Amino acid sequence: MRTLLIVIAIVCLALAVYYFIPGPYHPFTFSGTPTGRHTTHAVVFLALAVLSGIASRFVGAARRSQP
Repeated sequence: MRTLLIVIAIVCLALAVYYFIPGPYHPFTFSGTPTGRHTTHAVVFLALAVLSGIASRFVGAARRSQP
């Protein structure tokens, strides 16, 4: 489970960078131009990456404390 959460965090971090860069086509954006910078999307993906990282830390700590 911890590995899955770390992978999710890395993917969300990559998507945050991708949506922050203007120029390439950004799928799943229905407001504004699809090639513009989407700061809101980047912030949401960054928050998801941080939450996944925190969750992986808690999952790892819970596994170590069990006998």
